Amino acid sequence: MKAFLLIVNTFLLSLAVIVNTLESNRHHSSSFTNYDCGDTIPAVILRENGLTKLADLLLTSEDGLVETLSGPGPFTLFAPTDEAFASMSLYNFDAAEDVNLLKDILTYHVAPLEITSAFLSAIQQVYQLPTLQGSAPVRINVYRENERAITLFDPVKTVTINGALALKSLQACNGLIYMIDKVLNPADLMPENDELEIFDRYGLTTVKRILDVLGAVQSVNIFFGPKTLFAPTDAAFAALPPGFLDELLADKKKLLTFINTHVVSGYHYSRGLETGPILSFGAVVDVQVSHGKITYGGANILIPDITNVQGVIHVIDACVLPDLE
Repeated sequence: MKAFLLIVNTFLLSLAVIVNTLESNRHHSSSFTNYDCGDTIPAVILRENGLTKLADLLLTSEDGLVETLSGPGPFTLFAPTDEAFASMSLYNFDAAEDVNLLKDILTYHVAPLEITSAFLSAIQQVYQLPTLQGSAPVRINVYRENERAITLFDPVKTVTINGALALKSLQACNGLIYMIDKVLNPADLMPENDELEIFDRYGLTTVKRILDVLGAVQSVNIFFGPKTLFAPTDAAFAALPPGFLDELLADKKKLLTFINTHVVSGYHYSRGLETGPILSFGAVVDVQVSHGKITYGGANILIPDITNVQGVIHVIDACVLPDLE
């Protein structure tokens, strides 16, 4: 009962801080009606901090975003570094030709309010925020020093936006900038980007087959989020002992325990994973994080941080075998 009351009080405190922050932002915005603001987001801050690629794209876009970000605000801009743009593999487009796609990408990195440190501190684990793109939100995750804490008083250790790491914050006169290490993709949180779409895109046919066999009723933990799925490749299933998968498919109870061992409640991006045990729906699984390499139950994460509307998927190179008895 005490634990329940603590959770309720924590939630109410979180809600109060967020409401106060939003209310403060509303008044802050109205106070800029007649403002003389020189160091706006696009005018000075981006180039002063080496964010030249983003600054150039803003200037070449024809959607008026430079004028918007030069206005009173307040805004929050999630600004990919030049290195993030250089390594970008999500898009293959010409900024001069693909005007609509460029507009979607750039506006998706802008939130129409100021995400202050107080706002972040009030987030228990995750908060989805609207963007100027309009069709898809961004997903902000806050990971604390003690991930097992159930209060808001533990210091914030890491913040991610759709899995991208927030590197540092910069203050402009009309809002905040968070430098991030990845270009965000608005398609990630579009309603049609669900797990089944991911399975098809990455060739995870065996995982999809297992879910088809179980059906939506028996695999309720799998189909409804928020959750993180560590999805073995087809090659990982092929490496199982001969006949093992067929035996699982013939026994729904064991099959459910098996696949639930690969599912963890909540949004666990790679930046938030830490060495130690993690509780899946099927068993306690050991996670190891070392020098950029992450293993889950001994399986290596091959493709991390695939964002979808139901949660996060990490593609792994082996199956994690629980005690099926």
